[in-house]
Amino acid sequence: MDLYLSSPSPTALNLVQERSPESKLDILLTSARMPSDVAAHMTQFDGITRKWALDSGAFSDNNSKLNISRRELFSRHVNYAKEYGDKFDVIFNFDVDFEPDGFHTNNAYLQELKENGINAVPVIHNLKNHEIDTFIEGGYDYVAIGQQEDKAKPDTLFPGVFKLHSHGVKTHLFGITDFGLIAGCPATSCDSKSWLDDALTGVVRFWNPEKPGENKTDVIYFPNELGKRKTGTFLCTEYSHIDQFKRFIGKYGLTIDDLRGLNGNVNKEFLGIIYYETVAKVVTATHATTPLFL
Repeated sequence: MDLYLSSPSPTALNLVQERSPESKLDILLTSARMPSDVAAHMTQFDGITRKWALDSGAFSDNNSKLNISRRELFSRHVNYAKEYGDKFDVIFNFDVDFEPDGFHTNNAYLQELKENGINAVPVIHNLKNHEIDTFIEGGYDYVAIGQQEDKAKPDTLFPGVFKLHSHGVKTHLFGITDFGLIAGCPATSCDSKSWLDDALTGVVRFWNPEKPGENKTDVIYFPNELGKRKTGTFLCTEYSHIDQFKRFIGKYGLTIDDLRGLNGNVNKEFLGIIYYETVAKVVTATHATTPLFL
C-alpha cells in the first residue's frame, strides 16, 4: 500500500531526515501549492522518499480561494506534469467537477492532458454510474476514487475497488487512510493530510504493539488548555499505555514536553508521519496475505 502524505512541510521532513533517516515516505504534492523550487525540494528529501505523486489542485480549487482562474490552475498542472513528469510515479487528472454527473467535464480535462502527452490517472466521482465500467473498458490501469457521498462507507467503497481489482486496475483512494478501510479492500494507494490535521488539533496517533486486535491505533490527546477533552481520544494524562508511548517517542529523541509549547505542533507532525508510515507497512503485509487481494 502506497500511503501518500499530502504536502508535508520542509520543517517536518527535516525532522524525519534527522530523527528517522531510514524512513521511506510516499509524498503527494499539489499543483495548487508547489514548492518554489520543485527540483531542489525533491532532491533535498530524496533519501527519505520512496514515491512522489502530483495532484492537480482541484480539491483546493473547489474548497478555497486560490486567487487564480481554473484555466490558469490547469495550465500550471500541465506545466508541472511536463517539466517534472519523470520524477512523479503518479499524476492525477484535473477533476474539477465533484458532482455525481461531472464525468464529461472531468473527462474533457483528462483527454486534454493526454493530448499534452501526460498519462494522467482519472478520478471517479460516482461509484454508482458508468464511470468504473468506462475506465475499465478504456484500458486504464490506474483509477482514483475522489470525493462523493458515502465514499467512506464500506458498502459504497468496497464493491467498486474489488471490481476494479478483478479487472487488473489499480485504485487510489483520495482522502482515505482509515485503517479498517484501506486494510479491508485491495486498494493500491491512498493519501492523507490527517497527520497535519491531527497535529493542529493536539492529537497524536500511536501504533501501540500492546493493543489487541489487528488495528493497534490509539489516539492520544494533548490539550492546549487544562481540563479540555476530545471525544474518541485518550487524554494524555490518563492514557494507560503512556510508558510504552514515552519509550516509543524516546527512540526519536522526544519527550512528552516536546509535544507541547512552541515546537509541539511540528513534533506532533513528525509523529503523525511516522504513524502513517507504519500503517502503510502493516496494510501492505495484510494485503500480501489476503487471498481475495492476490
